[in-house]
Amino acid sequence: SPTISSTDMQRYNEEKIESEKNYTELLTTLDHLRSLQSTNPTMLRDVLPRMNEDTALSGLLDKWHTASQTYVSLTNDYGMSSPEVTRAQSMIKELDSEIDASVTGVMASLESKVTALKARLDTLTNTLQTAINTDLAEGERGQPYWEAKRKWANMVELHKLLEAKIRNEEVDLGIPKTSMVTLVDQAQPGKDPDSPKKTLYISFGVIVGLLVGIGLAFFIEYLDTSVKTIDDVERALQAPVLGVIPQDIGYLIDEGSESQHAEAYRVLRTNLLFSRKDDKLNTIVVVSAGAGEGKSTTTLNLATVFAQAGQRVLIVDSDLRRPTMHKLLHVGNNLGLTNYLLKQNTIEEVIQRTNLPTLDLMASGKLPSSSMNILGSASMKEMISELKQRYDFVFFDSPPIMGVSDAAVLASEVDMVIQVIQYRRYPQPMNVRAKQLIEKVGGNLIGVVLNNINMSQDESYYYYSGYYHGYYYYSKNDEEQNAEAKAKAGEGDTDRTGIKQKY
Repeated sequence: SPTISSTDMQRYNEEKIESEKNYTELLTTLDHLRSLQSTNPTMLRDVLPRMNEDTALSGLLDKWHTASQTYVSLTNDYGMSSPEVTRAQSMIKELDSEIDASVTGVMASLESKVTALKARLDTLTNTLQTAINTDLAEGERGQPYWEAKRKWANMVELHKLLEAKIRNEEVDLGIPKTSMVTLVDQAQPGKDPDSPKKTLYISFGVIVGLLVGIGLAFFIEYLDTSVKTIDDVERALQAPVLGVIPQDIGYLIDEGSESQHAEAYRVLRTNLLFSRKDDKLNTIVVVSAGAGEGKSTTTLNLATVFAQAGQRVLIVDSDLRRPTMHKLLHVGNNLGLTNYLLKQNTIEEVIQRTNLPTLDLMASGKLPSSSMNILGSASMKEMISELKQRYDFVFFDSPPIMGVSDAAVLASEVDMVIQVIQYRRYPQPMNVRAKQLIEKVGGNLIGVVLNNINMSQDESYYYYSGYYHGYYYYSKNDEEQNAEAKAKAGEGDTDRTGIKQKY
């Protein structure tokens, strides 16, 4: 058995923890006081009463402070040689001796307490360790007993289980062996599973899926307020659609006059010409509500078909913040519109030739630091007037009218405005707002170009897709037949060839 009970073991352990705490705190205090004693004895005299609560030492210190104040006062009143000052000095020395003796006693008392606490802590530690060692030894000696007791308990449990099994077997043996089950009917395998009913569930799933899909499609279409049809444009903007441009159109100046994409722009050109109220109206700005709707591509390709028809055409890149025309036509942008408007160069110096003989370009030029209202200046109006005399048609590429004021300024200065709307890109209210801005500045909006239409997926544009494709196909056949006839006859119909080159 253990040398001490578990209760005593717990009590000894608590006393040991408390003794360790008190010993550590007192030892730390004593080390601090020893350090002061060796480095600053005067501070030790002041600190020691507060740390040890020694009333005798506190009283001596109070007397010493009083004597010191008296000494200072007497020195000021009578001088250093007076008898009163001498007596005060003697009293201070006596008090110093008594204080030093008291400090020595207090330090000795603290050291005695530390020694006593250390001894008590060692005693408790030894007692606990002895008890623990004894318990471990007793436990090792009793291990065989506890192992045997565990095995005995397992055997008793196994014996109980065997007895219960024997009683169950005896009950079974006592039951008569006559048949207790009568065959009423023989089970037959089913032809079809009762559940799940696959045909019903599949049919129901298909119907529900179709209804949900159709409903979701109608809901998405209802939420989509972008422009999808010509009727959307004419109903919302009250403006005619001048042209319908298919998706993935390239640059006609690179593809040539016989490009299969050119016919869409020829139709646009024809509608534009018929929309003019006067043949003198020949300056046109192409605008859109937002970025990425195809203004620059429309401007370039429309100007190209005009130039391919033999007319003198100029493109002015007036999108000063994001100019693109010089990149599309593979020319430089060192000189351009801004250089002329700032009186740095003449019109002849800023106009550049392109690969198409009748098509010229005035690039944007470098954007000046002070470009505020440069497009609304008197120089801009003078330039437009001069360009009207030099060219048959002048096309202005512009920034988005909803984000930059330059497009609205241009719309008020030129003869005609064409608004480009990209298929299924921006909501209708945004395009309506763009039209209102054009009308607000006095712009002459002649119509809308519906751009980037996926004609293969939208059946409402099937007619346009078939017409453009068929026209291009028959045009190619006519060209081949004319070439064969020319080779046989040695000459061609120059008038028809000229028309084909134009259209």
